[in-house]
Amino acid sequence: MRLEHVAIDVADPAAFKDWWVKNLGMRVSSANAGFLTDDSGTFVLEVYRSDKTAAAPDYKAMHPMTLHIAFVSDDVDKDVARLVAAGATAEEVVHKPGFDMAMLRDPFGVCVQLCKRATSVFMAPR
Repeated sequence: MRLEHVAIDVADPAAFKDWWVKNLGMRVSSANAGFLTDDSGTFVLEVYRSDKTAAAPDYKAMHPMTLHIAFVSDDVDKDVARLVAAGATAEEVVHKPGFDMAMLRDPFGVCVQLCKRATSVFMAPR
């Protein structure tokens, strides 16, 4: 089986998608405007406001390890500075041998992780 997408319920899907497109390099899917794809076209994030609940989750109140969406970064410190200037909030930056990582919150409270790893978590193609 292959993972198709991950979905996230947000209070303002249009503003969320706009910020993620402008600042995280995501693209609105040509197949359905409710979906964002990364620049590789292999990860898809569905963004919506559910009519099944009274309010979207309060992501700001969640610990970053409860939910975060991780991006590969070539330069974690540079990306942190750029994203903070665009309205994100930095929560933690870690530099260890073979692993640089930052946890930020986008303007909507969703945790974004930036990773630079010496060894990728991706598997070799089958």
